[in-house]
Amino acid sequence: MSLKIHSTAIIEDGAVVGSDCVIGPYCHVGKDVRLGDGNILHSHVSLVGLTSIGAGNEFFPYACIGGRTEDMKFQRGSVTHVEIGNGNVFREYCTVNSATDDGATTRIADNSTFLSDSHVGHDCRIGSHVVLGCGSKLAGHVQIDDYTTVNGMTGVIQFVRLGKYSFIGAINKVTKDILPFMIAEGNPAVIRVVNTIGLERKGFDAERIRRIKSAMRELFKSPASLQSAAQVLADASPDDPDLREIASFVAGSQTGIAKLGA
Repeated sequence: MSLKIHSTAIIEDGAVVGSDCVIGPYCHVGKDVRLGDGNILHSHVSLVGLTSIGAGNEFFPYACIGGRTEDMKFQRGSVTHVEIGNGNVFREYCTVNSATDDGATTRIADNSTFLSDSHVGHDCRIGSHVVLGCGSKLAGHVQIDDYTTVNGMTGVIQFVRLGKYSFIGAINKVTKDILPFMIAEGNPAVIRVVNTIGLERKGFDAERIRRIKSAMRELFKSPASLQSAAQVLADASPDDPDLREIASFVAGSQTGIAKLGA
């Protein structure tokens, strides 16, 4: 087991630290933290609470992970958790809060990047390959699916969901669910167009993007409810995983779907 722990770092008794970790000056790892192999804590990083972290993550100065929820409903004595996967990057002053209700968990999957001064609130569910821009804030219970980008200084209110491969503009307020594959922006954010460039960069071919665009046109011009229209599209093309993804996302919406903007 090869560890590099600076002499000023505080590793509390009970903390579990994996092999090949680097823990820099003035870092604090709490007694209930479980830190996997190959993590890097640059300096002044705080990992506290019942926090479980996988392998190969990188934490920059003043990142604070696992702190108690800021939800006013929190009851003292509740046991809450943070679970973080592998290969994530948490830049300067990033914060990730623990969950609110007893036994609940805030979860972050793999290979995502949380830029400086970003915030992940209690009970959030963050997928893989997500980018949260500088100064962007997620309220409690936000769900962000894989390959989604949230640009800087954007706020997402509680219980909102951002679908796979969506792209949210900067300095926005997101109050409704954003469909997969779409670009949204505004205050409040509305859906603008299909995220064509983003999909191309992720390897979507022209025909696949064309089908998504066609589906979106049909979805928003249908006189039926959005949920009914999405299910009709998915049923008409049962072998199309993108249409199934859209239909499933719409069916699971609690806050409602953002409108199509002008």
